[in-house]
Amino acid sequence: MFTLELVGHYSPKLLDANQAYSFINFASIGRLFERTPGAVAYFCDGMLMSTFMSRVTGRTIGRVSFDFTSIADLVLSSAEQQGKRVYFVGARQVELELFVSKIKTLYPRLIIAGYHNGYFDASQAKGIRADICHSEADILIVGLGAGLQEQFELDALRAGFGGVAFTCGGFIRQEAMATRQYYPTLINRLHMRAFYRMYREPHTIKRYLIDYPTNFLYLLAMLARRKVAISVGE
Repeated sequence: MFTLELVGHYSPKLLDANQAYSFINFASIGRLFERTPGAVAYFCDGMLMSTFMSRVTGRTIGRVSFDFTSIADLVLSSAEQQGKRVYFVGARQVELELFVSKIKTLYPRLIIAGYHNGYFDASQAKGIRADICHSEADILIVGLGAGLQEQFELDALRAGFGGVAFTCGGFIRQEAMATRQYYPTLINRLHMRAFYRMYREPHTIKRYLIDYPTNFLYLLAMLARRKVAISVGE
């Protein structure tokens, strides 16, 4: 049986944990079941997933995403205020540099311990993890795509990283390309983020129109056959 560890809500105290966190929605959850379970705790990324999991578990589970419509500002603001060191991994080099420049403007006192683009092979990954540990980073933010990013943060913890790790999907790339914030205020308020992303990034249309319903039915079948157990922490 696959045990899915869910986090009901984000709390600032998580920044003091030595833990890997990630985010699931109906696009990524199919890949989750293809891997051996690891020590990763998951937030529900998206209203559909949070509503579904709330119904299934009987617990109130909030929508939590690593972007500026959710916890990205909470994490980075807290890091800036508390003097925590942050390391970023993800996106292409030019996108990453634009992103880091933007973050420095938004959070001028934030300590950026280091950063590396998301294009590297297995042999290079070891060196990046060593650099993360050497940098004495407290917070690791990784955007490598579903599957790869979870494995990277777990490997970083095993290599000796003593802080907290969050995956962030396409957050680094999206914010690098956005003049202000990726999602306009009205789009966020109306919960139309999925439609806006399909408009901005047409390659995601398949994800929302095909992967979402397919994985929804797959998850229902897994639950009905008792092949998935869900544990909810705070």
